[in-house]
Amino acid sequence: MDAVRELAHVSVHDLYATCPDFHLGWAFTMDGSASQPTDRKAVVAVTTGVLADHYTPEGANQATIETVLSNRHATLRPCQFDIQPVAKLHGTAFGLSGEDLATAAKQYNELLASFAA
Repeated sequence: MDAVRELAHVSVHDLYATCPDFHLGWAFTMDGSASQPTDRKAVVAVTTGVLADHYTPEGANQATIETVLSNRHATLRPCQFDIQPVAKLHGTAFGLSGEDLATAAKQYNELLASFAA
């Protein structure tokens, strides 16, 4: 998150810090209908301790990371977010090198910076 915190057009919401008990609220109208369209984009960024091949239909989790996170997208859709592809970093439990982390941070920064264009 530090790699993108300084981008003027990006709001970082660290859910671990904000809601350590994971009691989250989302923006719906009072009658339960979808909120009004906005120009907000949503990127779900996730790290996994295991390698990417665990997140395939044939892998240990028998599902892609997108499938595992589909409930997050189902929550964002009624809030009228423009949902972007999942930003993934796999294998964190295996001690990624400083170079790997720097590359991932740069790619994440570039992804979010591209939304300002």
